[in-house]
Amino acid sequence: MSDASNKNAKKLHGPAPILIAHRGYSGRYPENTLLAYQAAYQHGARYMECDLQLSSDRIPFVHHDASLKRMAGVDADIRDTKAKVIKSMKASYTARFDQEFADNEFTTFRKLCKWLKKTPDVTMFVEVKQESIDRFGIPLFMDETHKRILKAQIEQQCVIISFNSEVIEYARKISSMQTGWVLPAWNDDIRERAENLKPEFLFCDTESFPQNDAEVWRGVWQWALYNLDDVPSAIDMANRGLRYLETNQIGTLMSYEKFAVNE
Repeated sequence: MSDASNKNAKKLHGPAPILIAHRGYSGRYPENTLLAYQAAYQHGARYMECDLQLSSDRIPFVHHDASLKRMAGVDADIRDTKAKVIKSMKASYTARFDQEFADNEFTTFRKLCKWLKKTPDVTMFVEVKQESIDRFGIPLFMDETHKRILKAQIEQQCVIISFNSEVIEYARKISSMQTGWVLPAWNDDIRERAENLKPEFLFCDTESFPQNDAEVWRGVWQWALYNLDDVPSAIDMANRGLRYLETNQIGTLMSYEKFAVNE
């Protein structure tokens, strides 16, 4: 957004929201790769989100899809592919970026944890993906994830999130990490489950989130809304009291001076 557009943006009435870089600076760099997280950090983001899938030899990779097709152009399932093979591929996302990032590599979770250790002011929301849960089960997936977090000594920087509420329960059994439930739907059964689960965060997409504030569930959690990629939309939600806003366009939103400071 240009400076002129920023000046014409709606007025922010309360505190600035805390912006979460969705898969890093995913609107400008190949998502879920170290390059995207480094860029998000350079633009001022101190809260970020990543996705995890497992390779066939149980190595966590920072990756969203079960398929490697979108990021690498290879028609293969990450869960059927060994880590050394994935490391030999390029996470260039050519459908979006053509050859701009032709040499960009996939990022293991171990590598991301090492980077987090060097950036202690970053909080990472770590999403445990259902496809790898289905293949390997929650205990194995979470144990492999937690092992790398412990080795890097970054438990206090990581928040485990998932659409699967059982991941939240298991994370609490094995660690002191905070948790966030990504809502699979908006209905009374889900609300009851949230009240029983009591996660520190509830994540909801913008389409499902109610327009009427009276319908917003109140609880011990903080709300995190995804994805808001323009300043006016982010201001609207911040003015409704939404504290955490997730975006693909972290550079655009952080360029707005009133959003430029993350806690």
